[in-house]
Amino acid sequence: MNRTSFGYAFGVVLLIFGLVLVGHTAEITYQLDIVQDVVTKDVLVRTAENVIVLMDASKSMAFDNPKYKKQNYLLQKEALAAGNSHLPDLGYNVGIYTYSPDWKEIHPVGKFDSIKVAESMKQLPPKAAGNSYLADGLDKLENVLKNLTGRTVVYLFSDGGWENATGKKDPGDKAVELARKYNVSFMIVSYAEDPDGVKRVKDMSKANVNSRIIPFDSYVTNPYYALGPLYYTMSLKTDEITAKRKIIGIKINDINFDYDKFELKSKEEDELNQVGQFLQANPNNFVAVQGFCDNRESAD
Repeated sequence: MNRTSFGYAFGVVLLIFGLVLVGHTAEITYQLDIVQDVVTKDVLVRTAENVIVLMDASKSMAFDNPKYKKQNYLLQKEALAAGNSHLPDLGYNVGIYTYSPDWKEIHPVGKFDSIKVAESMKQLPPKAAGNSYLADGLDKLENVLKNLTGRTVVYLFSDGGWENATGKKDPGDKAVELARKYNVSFMIVSYAEDPDGVKRVKDMSKANVNSRIIPFDSYVTNPYYALGPLYYTMSLKTDEITAKRKIIGIKINDINFDYDKFELKSKEEDELNQVGQFLQANPNNFVAVQGFCDNRESAD
């Protein structure tokens, strides 16, 4: 029998990923495939730099809500807490104040931090009591707006009731004045019922085209609904290029037989075992076997 040597070559019919360890004498060969995909991502776009909340802790909030069987004041605090936990951190400046029964800084205007805001809200009065000083609260609000830059959204909880004190502007007129002097819009969270209060709430919501009324029940039911004026979602398409490494073959040493022999030596068995391990780990590959002989002996 002629002394024969066989060379093995491997081709890949499907993409295989990962590294297969088949021994120190075998060599896995790879190829990098450059893949370009169009990826669509949703991005939140901030529409305001500052968020101010004016809370009503007056006796007008002490009534039980017939729908939810809770005081409006408690519902107000719960909804605000829910909104705080779901407001995305887009770099807002946030401030929280009570304007009734008196002006109180609950959370000074500063970079939004939901944990700090939640902690500050513990300073809110435990019960709703006292009169509503809406006009005075809007005057105090102007002192806050003077120090802000960029667009400001003010969430104002109100039933339209006010003190009607001498020298104080009607809250509707004051809201219009503030909207003209500063880059501010008003979201009036309204629980107004009497005609005079309903009218006053409407007047404040007409401060500019960006101001509006948010019904109290809608705010309580879905606090996230009120976050709409603060941001919007935009879909962006980007090209994403990735390099994927795929196995294209395995190289091993030649499988040689001794002259006039067909038994495999242990070294050759190791080589073939590595091929077997490779095929088991990569079942979609195949083996091409090629053999040749030298010119010793006759053709017979």
